[in-house]
Amino acid sequence: MVGSTRGNPGGFAGASGSRTPPPPPPPPGLTEVLAAQTELLCQIAQGQQWASYQDFLSTQPPLFNKAEEPLDADAWIRTIESKVSLLTIPCSKASKAYFAAQQLRGVARMWWDNYHGMLPADHVVTWDEIKMAFRRHHILASIFERKLNEFLALTQGSRAILQYAQNFNHLCQYAGYHVDTNAKKRDHFRRGLNIKLQEGLNLVWVDTYNELVNMAITQEDFINAIHAEKKRKESVGSSGAQPPRYRIVQNAPAASSQKAP
Repeated sequence: MVGSTRGNPGGFAGASGSRTPPPPPPPPGLTEVLAAQTELLCQIAQGQQWASYQDFLSTQPPLFNKAEEPLDADAWIRTIESKVSLLTIPCSKASKAYFAAQQLRGVARMWWDNYHGMLPADHVVTWDEIKMAFRRHHILASIFERKLNEFLALTQGSRAILQYAQNFNHLCQYAGYHVDTNAKKRDHFRRGLNIKLQEGLNLVWVDTYNELVNMAITQEDFINAIHAEKKRKESVGSSGAQPPRYRIVQNAPAASSQKAP
């Protein structure tokens, strides 16, 4: 007689009395995944305390809406990383990604919602993943190349040194290996200076880019002072060398000596 299955709800008893394993459970849904992640975080928290979102907000992290410049997105990423480094309590990579996502607004938030919605329900986005996706979306290769060409063609022209240095530093973000050392950055800046400044600075050796900028500002101030003094002397000389003015006096007609009859 075949063995009875009473008391064996998990399967059927075979001739040898062994039990047949039950069928595998269905794949977990979103609720089960979230519960498992919460349980895991609780277990981790027992041995390690992690920073909370309020801890992160205390560092005043910036919001991000859209990138006016291609590397605005990269600057935002680096700022978020610097804010996390200020935390006295460690921040997990998953929490770091979640915290950063909460700072997105406008079109940037729409991008994130669309990107996150296409991921599997049980996928946990890490900080490295969101950084890569965020940069890939905002830093387009064609615009990056355009900025690089602007850098390579940049010269001082008629601009002041400070304005030239500001443009130079801004475009350096796109220059890559062209300015990956202090010496390359210094030499490229020197080549873009106008002829008058190059004449004076080529006789002076400086070790760093910052030293060259400071030297160029000093040289520019000296040249401007010479021009101002020259104009002042020309103005004084022209006002003191005016030809004398003569007043023309017309002679009155001579009075007649004859008396009227």
